[in-house]
Amino acid sequence: MLVSALLLGCVPQPTIPTTLKTDSKLKAPPRLEALSDRTAIGLEWEGADDPNIVGYIVYRGETGAPLVRAGGTYNRFSNHFLDDGDIKQGKQYIYAVSYYTKDGRESPKSPAIAASTLPLPEPISWLASGNILPRKAKVIFRPHSNERINGYIFERRDGKRSDWRVVGKLNGRLHAEFIDENLADGAEYEYRVVSVSFDDLRSRPSEAIITATKPLPPIVTGISATTRIRGKIDIKWNRVKEDANGVYRLYASSSADGGFSPIAELKPVSSASETIEQEGAERFYKVTFVDPDGLESPLQQKAVRGATPAPLQPNAPKK
Repeated sequence: MLVSALLLGCVPQPTIPTTLKTDSKLKAPPRLEALSDRTAIGLEWEGADDPNIVGYIVYRGETGAPLVRAGGTYNRFSNHFLDDGDIKQGKQYIYAVSYYTKDGRESPKSPAIAASTLPLPEPISWLASGNILPRKAKVIFRPHSNERINGYIFERRDGKRSDWRVVGKLNGRLHAEFIDENLADGAEYEYRVVSVSFDDLRSRPSEAIITATKPLPPIVTGISATTRIRGKIDIKWNRVKEDANGVYRLYASSSADGGFSPIAELKPVSSASETIEQEGAERFYKVTFVDPDGLESPLQQKAVRGATPAPLQPNAPKK
């Protein structure tokens, strides 16, 4: 059986001649019916009992457009055709059928009929933005009511001027939230959802919603440092609003343009001290606030200078 199947696969299949002469004396097929699926349309017609008939030609078009060949059969006893080539879901098509004879004549076309593929699944009915999150966006939605839906595709764009792109997928109809990660701080994003069926048919996109990520804490202002206290440098700053659950991070460097390293993390306070035994030492400071989600305010561009007094000269009066 396997050998036979292989041999049959090598047999050239017949083709419908490209040049046929329409003969108005031939009788057109009298009846054409259609049965629709999501991406295919099945056709059935009443065959003609004429031994001169070689096969049938199926024509397809769209409303207002000319009919073109969509395929056919190569046996006068066959009167069924499945059109599943480039058929879109939720769309109407126009069909007609004719037959052709051994001597190259073609009958007039049958009366045309309209057939529509089954519609696309409806979009999800409700979509909203969740709470503002650090570097994340939360999208909540109502699960699709159609039991043929088996998952969701999430699309995002960064402002209305950019294209939509896929940023996530969820398998399972009963999901109700999606969290997008690794986003920019304090940025707005637009999201929409496409529902996907078991047989990979996709709905129209849902309505779009806009959500935003949590912004960075405000920059710390009012930083000052002492220059006249021996053995230490006191640093002060203005506390930011609503700092109860965060910490202040103190950065220091030996030069204004050098690399700043954190030297202390402090619960909400407005001052700190760095012990420095060296006289005439010079230090530079910056301060940030880190909120409970780990978001840190920007570093100041200009560092604040602090210092200890220079060594006393012999016989110099003490200050």
